[in-house]
Formats: sequence, structure tokens, C-alpha cells
Amino acid sequence: MTDKNYREQDPMNPEQDLYWDPSLVHAPPPPPPDRGEFGGKRSKDSGMTMGTTLKRPAGPANPKDRRAGGPGPSSNTMVEPQSMSEPELKRMRQAAATFGYSNSNPGEQIRVGTATEGFRKMYVGALDMTTTEKSLVDYFSRWGEVASCQVIRDSNTGITKGFGFVTMASADTCAKILSQAVHIVDNRTIRVSLTQTSQNQNYKPKNPKHYEETIELIHEVGKIDVREGKIYVGQLPDNVSPNILADHFSQYGIVNTSNVSRAVHNTMKKNFGFVNFKETMAIKRVLQNPKHFINGKQVDITLSKFGMETLLSDSIVWLWGLDWSINSEDVHKYFQQYGAVYHAMHIHNPVNGEKRGYGFVDFVDENATKKALGAAQASRNKFEVKGQRGYFGKYLPSKVKRDLMYIEDRFGNLLLKEMYNKVPDSGNWGGGRDHNESVKGGNGRTITCKLPKQMLPVVVGEDGKVVADIARDSKTKITLIKAGPQDQACMFHIYGTEQNCKTAQYIMQIKIKERVQKGNEPRYSR
Repeated sequence: MTDKNYREQDPMNPEQDLYWDPSLVHAPPPPPPDRGEFGGKRSKDSGMTMGTTLKRPAGPANPKDRRAGGPGPSSNTMVEPQSMSEPELKRMRQAAATFGYSNSNPGEQIRVGTATEGFRKMYVGALDMTTTEKSLVDYFSRWGEVASCQVIRDSNTGITKGFGFVTMASADTCAKILSQAVHIVDNRTIRVSLTQTSQNQNYKPKNPKHYEETIELIHEVGKIDVREGKIYVGQLPDNVSPNILADHFSQYGIVNTSNVSRAVHNTMKKNFGFVNFKETMAIKRVLQNPKHFINGKQVDITLSKFGMETLLSDSIVWLWGLDWSINSEDVHKYFQQYGAVYHAMHIHNPVNGEKRGYGFVDFVDENATKKALGAAQASRNKFEVKGQRGYFGKYLPSKVKRDLMYIEDRFGNLLLKEMYNKVPDSGNWGGGRDHNESVKGGNGRTITCKLPKQMLPVVVGEDGKVVADIARDSKTKITLIKAGPQDQACMFHIYGTEQNCKTAQYIMQIKIKERVQKGNEPRYSR
């Protein structure tokens, strides 16, 4: 270039910068912005905030700083020492000294006292899943009166979150509890300390009666002995798949397998499913939730196929409030007035024979079921057998129904076998005209013999047909005495002449030998 005013510019020399103003070096700093109501200066013309001063110092927010949006010691949660009377302050200081806060400032003492409701509120952690408010109240009431108690649970499943809060009636009682190093509730060591939160944890349920029933259910489930990890679910909608079942119940524990039995493939003619869990503790979590919905439909949960089969049946009339002296035969005879009875049972423990006080009648005809339910409505669900009053109807009371739900397959399968077993365990056969003529003149005598229980189908037969033929052919009268659940053998009384009684015994021995030989025959595989 030939321009004489042109000079080569040095990019490192600020004096040669086209935008450099040397007067700015010695200029005084601008005045600080006016801190108005909102921490900034507003323009009179535009009303916009011109300053950039922060509402708080820069850096991480302090949760206790109200300017950072934290709760902090606000006037709503903190009580100033000036607002408390001298007796209240004195009691507060004494309680604070008891719990180790004597060296803290009055504000800290008041904060802790407010959070613990006067050093009375405790946090209890590491709770067992079966621990309820009742368990905690029973435990802590050893030291004194319990003012309130709450176990925190999941709002959807009802499963405990493992912690809760207990408020005692006095601070002295709370101090005695905290002075003990170890606390054990429901066979588990729990953590007990003063609560550190100032939030109000006093939960007031909308329906206190329903809440108490839920607590009672959780406490009840915690006491049952669960040994199998399988549940039955029914009645299921048609669009339920095994994956849907597994997805629903996986919130209670690890699901190993799940399956659905369709109505066209089972004897109940209803859709039901079953779920196998990896651990039995998941079963209790399921049972602690009183209601389960699968694809919008409420379903029943049982621990046995026996329970599910009876609950899903439309031909069953339920009985409850039964006396221990009423057996299945009495129930069968009484309800025959309404129609043919297919099954009748006073449900019991198949191992020790203990009766549960409830049962059912399964009618052959649907009209007989309707007739019996109509009679139940007319008599206010009352009936009387052998001078003992009981109740019958379409549905079981909730508490009795839960007892049926808790029966596991190890007992339920035995009850199913007993229900479908047509071999009588007691009765009389024979005693016809030929028998009566043979014992004329006092020639009759009674012989007692024992028979193993497993041989009853061989000697007695289905509906007693085999033993009836034996009594007819031997011209005797045979009586089978019902054996107890713990007995391994049953008793027969054979009445007739001496020769006829021996004939009856001989025929029984032939039947048993034929069965034993048939069982010992070698089997050849092709």
C-alpha cells in the first residue's frame, strides 16, 4: 500500500487496537448497584432489573438456608426462647440435659425438642416385615404408656418399609428405653433412637376401622407357618397370561415360574393360575395385601388347589360355626333334604384330625344349591344338627375365609384325596335273611380283626361293594369301626356262626393276597 497514514499493526500491542480506549485505564470504577426489595436496581423507564447481585452468595446451596429454598429455621417450625414461658424452658432444659444436649445452645435444644415432641418421639428401624403397630406397642408398653405408634408402609403394596415412629407419653419413659442397648421385636434386633426429623409423622387414616383390620391381617399373617412357595390365583380374566401374573407378583418377591390353567383344560371350568416364588417370605407379603387386582379384576389368593377349587365352585354352600361333634356324615345327611349331595366336608387337619369349625356342601344339581341358599336366607343363615347350631350361606366370613386360604398343598392334597375317595371308612354290611337264620338258637358270635388302612380299598371297595359281597357270601354281618387319623390300622367286627366268621376272614385274606401278588409281579420293558 502507498497510503502514508498506513502503519503496520501489532496484534499484541493494545495501543494499536482500533477498539482500545486509553482513557478507560485511569477511569474510576462504576458505583455499586442499589439493592432494592428484590436485590437489584430497577430502571424508572423500563422497570427491568438492571443489577446482577445474587440473592445469596454463589456456591452450593445450604439446605438450612432459607434464601436457597431450604426449610431452615423458619418461624413456622422453630420456637424462639422468648415465646416460651420460664417453666416450659426449664422443663425443656432438663429434658435436653437428660438426652445429652446440655451443652447445646437454647435454639438447638428447642429444635430437637420440637422435632421429638418434647423428647418423647423415637425412630425405630430395621423392623421385620411382620412387625406391626401392635407388636411395637406391646413391646414398648413395658416401660410405660405409648401415646402413638406408626409403621411406615408402601401405599400400593402395603409392605412395610422397615421403619416407623413411636411416641411415648413422657420423656422419662423415653429416656429409660434409650438407656437399654439392645431391643428385640419379633425375634429381630431393631434400632431405636430419637427422631431427627421435624416433619409431622402422626398418620391419621381416613378409615380407622379399615386401617385396624389391615394391621390385624398383617399381624395374623406373620404368625402362620408357610413352608411352600406356591400360590393359586383365581378367577382370572381370559386375557391374562403367565407373564402378566409374574409381572404383578414380582413386586412381592422373586418369581421362579408362573402359569395359567384355562377353563377348557381343568375340572373347575374356571380360569386360574399359580405362581412359584423363590422364597416363602414372598408368600407372606402377598397375603398381607388384602386385595389383588389382575387386569382390573379382583382375584382370590390361596396356598392350595383345594382352597382354590372350593372357592371357585358355583355349586357349593358354605358352613361355619360348626361344633366339633358334627362330622361330614352328619352334614351330608342333613342337607340331603335340598337335593342330591356330591360332597360334604367338615374341614379338618388331615394329620391330627383337628376340626376347623367350618366346611361346605357340594350339590349335584344347581337347583338344589339355589334351594339351600333360599332356605339360608329364610332362616337367617342358621341350621341345627344333633342339637348344635351352625350357619350356612353363599359366602364365608372374611376371617374364616382367610383360614381356608392359609391351607397349603401338603394338607390340601390330602383333603382333596379324602373328598374324592369313595371308599367308606366306616359302616355296616350284611345281616340279611340267611344270616338271621344261621344265628338262630344263640349260635352267633363276634370276631374282631385288624386291617391296615392301606388295604381298605381292597377289602371294602368302592362304595363298600367288596365287603358287601363278602358279608353276603359268608352269611355274616360286618361292621367297620372308623379309625382315628393317627391310627395305622382299622377294626372289623364280624358277627355270625363260628364257621361263617372264619369264612369271612378267609375271603378277606384271599383278597389281600391277590392284591399283594399283583403288586409284586415283575414288570418287563419292551
